[in-house]
Amino acid sequence: MRESILAAAIQLFAEYGYHAAPLRDIARIAGIQAASIYHHYPNKQSLLVEIMTTYMQQLNRQIEHILSEYDEPVERLQQAITNHIHLHTRYKAEFFIIDTEIRSLEAENRLNIISLRDRYDELLQELLRDGMERGIFRQSDVKVTSYAIIAMCTEVATWFRSGGRLTVQQVIDIHCQMIMQGLLIDQEATLKQRGLS
Repeated sequence: MRESILAAAIQLFAEYGYHAAPLRDIARIAGIQAASIYHHYPNKQSLLVEIMTTYMQQLNRQIEHILSEYDEPVERLQQAITNHIHLHTRYKAEFFIIDTEIRSLEAENRLNIISLRDRYDELLQELLRDGMERGIFRQSDVKVTSYAIIAMCTEVATWFRSGGRLTVQQVIDIHCQMIMQGLLIDQEATLKQRGLS
């Protein structure tokens, strides 16, 4: 039942926005009485918090895994780009809610979600900084570079359509190539070696 309630909340929050999605409509889509929601969630805010926490934690766990499993900076970055685009195209509604509804969170909840988002930024910046220190990525402002990569990869979810002209993997390859061309010191050799040129 919790899954049905959560799925209904995701649908309505993404379509109409948090404030315009009443609990009674969430209950109707979930196929239950409005009062039954309170057996599972204390209020509407707790639904929003669970959506955001679940998917931000998943994003963070994946990049932590990439940093621990892979050592080579180019491979790490390719994996991070791949993961970000895969999650944002697979869970479009959930990440749209994360990106647009932080303003709807109450104070403490907002701080918790922002700390999860900041953690993701820090991990990507750690990956980039390591590549720069090893002389593989060109020196640039790590924060600005991380924000640019996140913005590019997140934006895919707004225009990508499954079954369209390109597959998700083709879109990932294009993004990897563009980002690597901007970052790599010895572009030509590395891109050829990785089949991205």
